[in-house]
Amino acid sequence: MYLFFAANPKKPATFDARKRLMDAAAGYGFLCVELEERAPEPGEDGVVIAIGGDGSIIRQVPVAMTAHMPILGVHFGRVGFLTELTEEGFIAALPRLKAGDYRLEQRNMLDCQVSTGRVYRCLNDAVLYKLSFSGVTDIDVRIDGRSAWTVSADGVMVSTPTGSTGYNLSAGGPIVPEGLDAMVITPICPHKLHVRPIVVRSDSQVELVEHDEGMAAMDGQRVCRVSKGESLRITGSRERVSFIRFEQMDLYSRIQDRLT
Repeated sequence: MYLFFAANPKKPATFDARKRLMDAAAGYGFLCVELEERAPEPGEDGVVIAIGGDGSIIRQVPVAMTAHMPILGVHFGRVGFLTELTEEGFIAALPRLKAGDYRLEQRNMLDCQVSTGRVYRCLNDAVLYKLSFSGVTDIDVRIDGRSAWTVSADGVMVSTPTGSTGYNLSAGGPIVPEGLDAMVITPICPHKLHVRPIVVRSDSQVELVEHDEGMAAMDGQRVCRVSKGESLRITGSRERVSFIRFEQMDLYSRIQDRLT
């Protein structure tokens, strides 16, 4: 089995950690590859090992999905809500990884499209936000073709249950347990007190229509500008990304451990 190791380029210490983990994994007969050397190919028997925090994992989602491989996160960040193991835990779990003694946890994705352009896929959230630093932007929110509200805010976010513990949580949105087929629509710094997040089904069609000039971002990465009258369309994707889990994750314990 191949193990494709990804370090966080912004954290030099993760490169030292990667070498230690690769040396340990090689001792169990795994074929270890640095992702900078080559990307995994579809059909290969392997796992993508992301070393860092949640951002490190999210950056490897396209790689893992293209190769149809699961992701295993090794915690080396501040929060690491998605990560499964510490460095010591990874080394201790190598015999179980070799034996296939783990389960795969499927995570929902979002399909996002600006007007009639390219479709983007993201794990955490899609955001339409204002271009200017000051002031607010007006965004129409439509759900399954029906007008929900017009929001005056810094922007509007649509998140998955996975993303509900990220930017959505910071913006005052609810935590949604994984396994619920739902999306959260969260206004970002709304100008009126009565505007609150909405939870909708994951197969709903959410459309965010920009009144001014905005920017679309997927999983924290700027994607493209959105002109006046253009829209960002979001719905749950049929695609899933898989995470390796050795133990059953207790959401509420993890909230206490990592978010408080």
